[in-house]
Amino acid sequence: MRKLFFSMLALLSLSAHANYHCTGEVKHFGVDRSNLLVSNGFGVHKLCNVSEEYCKAWLSAALSAKMSNRKVTIYYEHPSVSGSQNGSRCNEIGDWVVPDDSVYYFQVY
Repeated sequence: MRKLFFSMLALLSLSAHANYHCTGEVKHFGVDRSNLLVSNGFGVHKLCNVSEEYCKAWLSAALSAKMSNRKVTIYYEHPSVSGSQNGSRCNEIGDWVVPDDSVYYFQVY
């Protein structure tokens, strides 16, 4: 039982370090019938469904960032890519897409 616990703990710690992020000013901010769409300089991405509570908070944060010309960082889950990916992985996500890598955190600063 202890081996299983420590094996699971090791896997969780590996996945926690394999996430990446993209930082930039909000270039596009929009909401369609059900989705929040944002670009921070790396293409327009569907971040979430506005019927979800967390998405309503992200929507407010994105609007605030757009109105005040502040940068945002969008964090994506990925099994092997980590850290800041400005200029590399961020450019590969695409434009007007649902990112293959799930968005799990939205930060304004």
